[in-house]
Amino acid sequence: MNHKQATTLWCAVIVEELIRQGAGFFCISPGSRSTPLTLAVASNPKARFRMFPDERSAGFYALGYTRATGMPAVLICTSGTAVANYFPAVVEASADAQPMLVLSADRPFELLEAGANQTIRQQDIFGGYSRWSFELPEPGTATPLASLLSTIDQALRRSLGSPAGPVHLNLPFREPLEPEAPDFTHPWAAPLEAWRVSGEPWSRFALPLCEPRAESIAALREILAGAERPLFVAGNMSNAADGEAVAALADSLGVPLFADLTSGIRLSSTCTPWQLAFQNEALTDRFQPDVVLHFGGPLIGKQPATALRKHPPLHYVVVRDHPGRFGPDHNVTLTLEASPASVASALEACREPLPGIDCGDAFSAASGIIDEVACKPDEPVNEISAPRIVSSLAGGDHALFVANSMPARDMDLYAAPRAKKPLRVALNRGVSGIDGIISTAAGYSAGLGKPATLLIGDISFLHDLNALSLLGHPWNPLIVIVLNNNGGGIFSFLPIAAQTDRLDECFATPQNFSIESAARTFGLDYVNPTTNHDFMNIYAEALNTNKSLVIEVNSDRQENLRLHRTLKAQLDPVFGKAAFFGNL
Repeated sequence: MNHKQATTLWCAVIVEELIRQGAGFFCISPGSRSTPLTLAVASNPKARFRMFPDERSAGFYALGYTRATGMPAVLICTSGTAVANYFPAVVEASADAQPMLVLSADRPFELLEAGANQTIRQQDIFGGYSRWSFELPEPGTATPLASLLSTIDQALRRSLGSPAGPVHLNLPFREPLEPEAPDFTHPWAAPLEAWRVSGEPWSRFALPLCEPRAESIAALREILAGAERPLFVAGNMSNAADGEAVAALADSLGVPLFADLTSGIRLSSTCTPWQLAFQNEALTDRFQPDVVLHFGGPLIGKQPATALRKHPPLHYVVVRDHPGRFGPDHNVTLTLEASPASVASALEACREPLPGIDCGDAFSAASGIIDEVACKPDEPVNEISAPRIVSSLAGGDHALFVANSMPARDMDLYAAPRAKKPLRVALNRGVSGIDGIISTAAGYSAGLGKPATLLIGDISFLHDLNALSLLGHPWNPLIVIVLNNNGGGIFSFLPIAAQTDRLDECFATPQNFSIESAARTFGLDYVNPTTNHDFMNIYAEALNTNKSLVIEVNSDRQENLRLHRTLKAQLDPVFGKAAFFGNL
């Protein structure tokens, strides 16, 4: 078997085994050194793939696909800085325990650190952010193909394990790189004959069930049985069943539940938006939880952590399905590594239900105030009304992706009460970056197989502008709502705003680019509604078109700050006098 045939067979085996293990979606960036891998994907009729001119965008698209499906997308790139451009997406996937597979083509040994073009040190380039990093040998008949198959299986197992995350396989190839049909009767390929005809993976693996230990559940049941003022917190959870189980447990026990936007249950008809109440210091001074049971990971808002620093609970229990440490305030007294759903099930009837908390009138009043202050039909559409309208109109046949900074905070705080079933929502909250957001949202839409809405700020939009080239594809129809306040609006809310006269110059960084021109450049429709009524009509119509669209919402940073402060001032009396926790 000659070199071309060996390389062709080598790559065909890799691609086929990935597909058989369930990782059959490939995000490919074109390049010469990766030619054998790219053509192996294109030649396999079972493979689904998409080409990306930019590796950074490809990395985030793969991340979005994974967030939707739970299975890793496979990234393929050429050698050199191509693989380095995956780094931001790899970091986000690692921090948020999302599986991902990176297959980087490389120069062979003799070209490394020898002045060869497009050559860098690629092995272990992601450092501690990869769950496993491994360099394969150059294709050749001296390496048993069974070892290649078991390596691919190990890569999938490590990516999907606990904690899930990125795996990097570095694949050096020697020229020539063009394919040539291999001879499967050759002694090197003969041992794979049974695998070839079976259609099954070379080896299967079963991931361990993330069940709680009996003694941990006993200890937790005892803690909750003795609690006088318990509080449940639902943080970042990627499994919808986990959030639903936590919500059901809180309801059955009568325990207040602070549900973050990343929990999957914030935008549901049964969720109480405690975010609004926990902004009020008078309320949090009255309610001092003695036990906090925190399911999942971090929260968008700082309100609970701020309140608990002033009044530390006797017990702070964290339930997560992977072993990473979680406790920024270092106040955790018990950690359970188990799925939130399994723990919630084990805690059923662990105590008598608490007396009902009469909060309906207060939250109804708060909802009316938000609508009156920010959402009047003939008033300008703004950074509070836009997320509120989106959350009220988007249905179960649609999904929502929310960018970081102010969009995440405003959706978490001001989302409208929902009468429909929960809306599928995702965010990049592993490290909360503003890069790659459009790409991630597009990949999320493709993974779900349904259209999505992206709520994004103008700086995040600019950061991933080239990703607009992805939105003409039928796989990922995306309504992109750009909240344009001409800069980083979040800095107006931070202490630095009162301590410097150089806020715009050094922090907000105004960017006077045309969002309309950007949309038109990439062949996308564009609209710019001025009032809440216009925005509602345009968005409602867009939900029915199954087509990508850019909607620009213009805002002024100082007016936005004033609106937020006015709203909080009117909400404070509602929650400051409410006796939610007087009976606990």
